Amino acid sequence: MVEPIINAINSENYEEASQLLQQLQEQEADNIWIPFYQARLAEAQGDVTFANQRYRELLPNTVNPKLMRQIRQGIERINQQEIEQRQTALDEAMEESGASEMGVLLLEAIPNESKKAAAQKFGEIMKVDPYTARLQLPSRSWRLYRTGAIGKLKFQAEQLQQAEIPCFTALVAHVNALKVYSVLYIESVEPNVTIVYEPKKGQRDILTFDWSEVGQRVDGLLPIFEECIDVGLKGKLKRKTEILDYAKICDLHLPQKQAIIRLCDQQYRFLEGIPFSDLQKSQDGQATMKQSWQHIMAFLSEKIPSLPAYSEFTPFGESAIDFQELLKLIQPHINLLRREETPWDAAFNLYSSLAFIKTFS
Repeated sequence: MVEPIINAINSENYEEASQLLQQLQEQEADNIWIPFYQARLAEAQGDVTFANQRYRELLPNTVNPKLMRQIRQGIERINQQEIEQRQTALDEAMEESGASEMGVLLLEAIPNESKKAAAQKFGEIMKVDPYTARLQLPSRSWRLYRTGAIGKLKFQAEQLQQAEIPCFTALVAHVNALKVYSVLYIESVEPNVTIVYEPKKGQRDILTFDWSEVGQRVDGLLPIFEECIDVGLKGKLKRKTEILDYAKICDLHLPQKQAIIRLCDQQYRFLEGIPFSDLQKSQDGQATMKQSWQHIMAFLSEKIPSLPAYSEFTPFGESAIDFQELLKLIQPHINLLRREETPWDAAFNLYSSLAFIKTFS
């Protein structure tokens, strides 16, 4: 009875094969080959999802060597078919204009309760084991996951999104194309905002914009490193680099101007800009940098309330800092007084620019 089923499937007479399977099931309900040929028929008809699931359900409970071998062959055929289809789709994606340009793939945060299921799907798509996949899926902020040709990254992102794993891609060229104005001080806030910025070292220029142009803000802390002397074992002096402080940064995004207005407490010239509170006026330049910065932030929160904000830079930066070659391509637009350059500056500009691109592109 099994031989006619095989012949019907091989000759693509699927209706006959289905009828023969039904007859066999009525005559020999316990026949161990019935579920296998149900899967084989589904595979031949193109229902590889059902076939693959059935093969994998059968394999752990099968002891018949011949049946076990054929189940494994079925799984291998489906795997090979998926590889070929994936490669064909990838080749088509890479033929599109601009597909070879440098890009980045970002994973978005996933709730812990959803991670187990997401990790299984992620592992299948990205070809990593479930444990590794779970470690790579972020819980708090974006995670910079891969860099490379944007065509391939978009292809991978589409697969992840179909599996309900949130992610997005961006071109490095788009990141660097955004105009960033590093504010020296704010000259006026009514009726429009006028900032004074430094286009080049030693030069000054002004930019005016309306409050309604501000689409969102990005807040972050940038580590400030200093070399310290530590007493090690046996009283030996040891030099090491530590984080001694953090620079506070607030970016305002202007989508109409494709621009970012960047304020930094370490660069802002509080004595030259306008005061932002009666208390600040009364202190007459005696306020600390922390107090003056708080006045500006309080003013912004009052002037543009309920503004969408991104504030998870630190966990993002911890993932981005491993991509040293990428960060070398990113213009930081941050001029902190440092003993030596650090990739953290470029990482923040990348984070803010990605927030801009994700929201407004």
